[in-house]
Amino acid sequence: MKLGLVLSDLHLGTGHRKGQINIYDDFREDERFEQLLDHFSQGPWADTEVHLVLNGDIFDLLKVPVGGHFPDEITERLAIEKLDACVKGHPRVMRALTRFLSQASHQLTYQPGNHDMEFFFPKVQEYFCHALTQESAHARVHFISHEPCFTLDGVQFHHGHQFEAIHAMDFQRLTLPRKHGEPILNLPWGSLFALHVVNELCGERPYLDKVMPFWPLFAGGMIFDTRFTLKMMAASMSVLAQGRLNPVWWRKRPFEKVTRFLHQEVGFSKGLEHFAARILRNPTLHAVFMGHTHQEMVRTFPGDKVFVNTGTWLPMVSLRLSALGQNLALNYGQIEWRDDGPPRCSLMRWHGRRPVTEEVIS
Repeated sequence: MKLGLVLSDLHLGTGHRKGQINIYDDFREDERFEQLLDHFSQGPWADTEVHLVLNGDIFDLLKVPVGGHFPDEITERLAIEKLDACVKGHPRVMRALTRFLSQASHQLTYQPGNHDMEFFFPKVQEYFCHALTQESAHARVHFISHEPCFTLDGVQFHHGHQFEAIHAMDFQRLTLPRKHGEPILNLPWGSLFALHVVNELCGERPYLDKVMPFWPLFAGGMIFDTRFTLKMMAASMSVLAQGRLNPVWWRKRPFEKVTRFLHQEVGFSKGLEHFAARILRNPTLHAVFMGHTHQEMVRTFPGDKVFVNTGTWLPMVSLRLSALGQNLALNYGQIEWRDDGPPRCSLMRWHGRRPVTEEVIS
């Protein structure tokens, strides 16, 4: 049997230091992440072929400040600088990945999401691979660089952002040229919004990016937090205009997507499970895994086909009546490829060992 583990949306930032509050890093589960990978690296799993899929937004490189700012012209050198800060901020996570790959039967595939687009740069991939294996390239470390999804033995993996107009990337043009200097990432408008609106305003309202869906927060803000909500609206329109007028970004034509992404955000369009159902019409596929929405989900379709959304390890607050409240579950996907039938795909919940006590950071 071959085993697959699927994780997404960890959003590792630059780490936490005693006595300091880092509002740009919400990941606090380094120890239990380490426990999870160690669990599948010993005992009966030590000699089993285990394939770890990091399915996007493992690092939140959009929330890494450089010189106190959040630049939107991201070159390969700047991308390495941001990733280096995250790697140094989460040494336990990196050690766990290194130990996992020390098993000759284990391998890793990294597919970038909309928060870690920097992994499209070859030198960023080399840096990350070297941090894990001391080699700039390794036969058991793979990166999905120039396509929005990939397939392993009847199971397809998408991060999920490509199905939302605000976050969709242009895979025909992942970088933009500049007259003077290195190429920069061709960021979707949602990334510009995160850099210049969400990041700038999180200092005033730290919960701003931890609530879903966003529109009830906005509607309530117009009544109960009017001044801040109007400030957020003004900042959003300013960024939209800059994205249209800036000569670096003018080809992106964000106004053409406004109707589409507002339509999706308000919720009139179908969720990711709708797109999964269409994908699973392919007779060669048995399952689809996604992330991105931070909402774990399992759906079955005719023919015993399965859609799994692995959710997030971040503490999120849901305003949906069907899932009202804060979610602290640590979910991951599991795939069992068997010789006698199609793969068995599941959404699993990791508990691990919680410490008797833990330091309160913020």
